[in-house]
Amino acid sequence: RWTLSTGKTVERTEEDLKKLFPREKWADLHLQIIYFGREHCPAKGHDPKACPICSVVGRRELFR
Repeated sequence: RWTLSTGKTVERTEEDLKKLFPREKWADLHLQIIYFGREHCPAKGHDPKACPICSVVGRRELFR
């Protein structure tokens, strides 16, 4: 949703994200993404217009 990776697998997505963020941030960032997703960007009942990230950088097809 956030267009940070085009990976089709967990492994590829992980590789892409490791290129974007410094190693010393990985552990904290992992938990931050999980907690953010639970609060603002859940898999079920997701409202892209209400999500602080999706509303700015989300893919256009989310808003159809």
